[in-house]
Amino acid sequence: MSTTDNLEIGKYKLVNCIASGQFTQIWEALDNETTRRVAMKLMLSEKLAEADLVSALKNEFKAASQFDHPNIPKYFELVVDKKQAYFTMELFNAPNLKTQLYNDIRGVHIRLKRLVEAVALALEHIHDRGWIHRDIKPDNILMNKSSEARVVDFSLASRAAGGLSRMLHRKQATVQGTRTYMAPEQILGKPLTPQTDIYNFGVTLFELLTGETPFKGATPKDLLLRHIGEPAPAPSLFNPNVTPEMDLVILHMLAKKPEQRFKKIAELMAALRNTALFKEEVTEKVELTEREKAEKEMESVLGERLDSRSDAMRSKYGVAAPPPVKKKKPTIVLPAANAGSQAPRAGQGGRPPAPGVAPPMQPPMPMQPQMPMQGMYPQQMPMAQYPMMPMPQGPVPWMNAGPGQGGMPAGPWMQPQMGMPPQAYAPQPFAPPPGTAPGTVPVPPVAAPSIPSRPMLPPTAVPAMPVQPPVIAVQPTSTPSKPSPPVPVPPKPAKKPVAPPAKPGEGFNIEDLAGFDDLPPVS
Repeated sequence: MSTTDNLEIGKYKLVNCIASGQFTQIWEALDNETTRRVAMKLMLSEKLAEADLVSALKNEFKAASQFDHPNIPKYFELVVDKKQAYFTMELFNAPNLKTQLYNDIRGVHIRLKRLVEAVALALEHIHDRGWIHRDIKPDNILMNKSSEARVVDFSLASRAAGGLSRMLHRKQATVQGTRTYMAPEQILGKPLTPQTDIYNFGVTLFELLTGETPFKGATPKDLLLRHIGEPAPAPSLFNPNVTPEMDLVILHMLAKKPEQRFKKIAELMAALRNTALFKEEVTEKVELTEREKAEKEMESVLGERLDSRSDAMRSKYGVAAPPPVKKKKPTIVLPAANAGSQAPRAGQGGRPPAPGVAPPMQPPMPMQPQMPMQGMYPQQMPMAQYPMMPMPQGPVPWMNAGPGQGGMPAGPWMQPQMGMPPQAYAPQPFAPPPGTAPGTVPVPPVAAPSIPSRPMLPPTAVPAMPVQPPVIAVQPTSTPSKPSPPVPVPPKPAKKPVAPPAKPGEGFNIEDLAGFDDLPPVS
């Protein structure tokens, strides 16, 4: 039965499996005695019979226990027997950088400056103790959202080669490391120094800046040959936002010969502190909640419509319906009442109207009264032009008497009309109608005077004045947005020419790379 079937290992209770490898597993465990949560690196029960794997687990605990740095987890206890092999260390709940690069590379770029400094400080502490990590890569660096970092996995850690050991060094029978991040001296089996970690860290930093690794190969052997003989490209070829100064730092870290790189981590830290990583600062991207996304969609797509779709979305997310919008009437700009008579108009000695100001309306011209046309009846003529004479008041004497004989004097109504003989207006004898009582004076009917017609004058031609439509000044509802600047297209990286491999060191045979495998054996 497996050791993890009962979820109890010694005094520890296994809570959650964090990671699983070919030989070991990383568990979150609870110490039943102290109730402290720790991380446990546990070897699989079927691998306990392999002595070299158990020895590697012991060496890792021995190396990591010598470090005391805030960016390196603390190691607590090692237990190795016939039934189980494990050690416990500080629990740091955070994903590794490899996972974060795939899920949130922007977040990595925002915290990259503090991350680089934290990893560099941890490496400086390791080197000061006389050790080298040998396997710096994004998988072995943990970072949380507060930019706190931890360097983990010391399964390949070894002592740095001194002067005498370099002279007496022999080629290692087994080359260990991860192909993508290995330094040329690791591939060639040469003595390892702190510059080896600087090369590993340079490849890691290249990947953090661009999301790509500097060297790729169709086969494992091709990849290793590129590390040995092909110069590294500049990170700005993959990410144009990387500064030229940062390109120089990365290329210095990836030099082929160890003596051409930074001699110490302190020199690297000094260069990084005076170098900007990106041309434009990377800012946090605000993520919208489901409610904010719904409000934004209703604002942009549905607008203020009160249809079934918008009502359903508002009911789902609890968004209130918009209040009815009162449409504003357009503002009509009219000139003053007497502006046309006092102020000169454009083109008549006055100034032209200012831009955006409506010109004053021209006053209407006085209309001339039109004369009646020929054939109109006299009673349709205006009475003011043809006044009627007043009728006599009181009793009217007999009209048969002539002037001076008791009759009425000839008045204006007795004037002869045009084209009629004068005798037609001579006084005629008047006899009362039969049946009239004697002594009564009947009033004879008086005919209305005839008004002579006047010749019709031709109508005066009045030029039609153009009517200018009123100018409606509508205030703009929103300011036009400025056109967005063109997005620079990053240049395509040039094809990397495959340079001929450099002359390998003494005792190196390229056929030795054919069976090269990734280690650590207990990761």
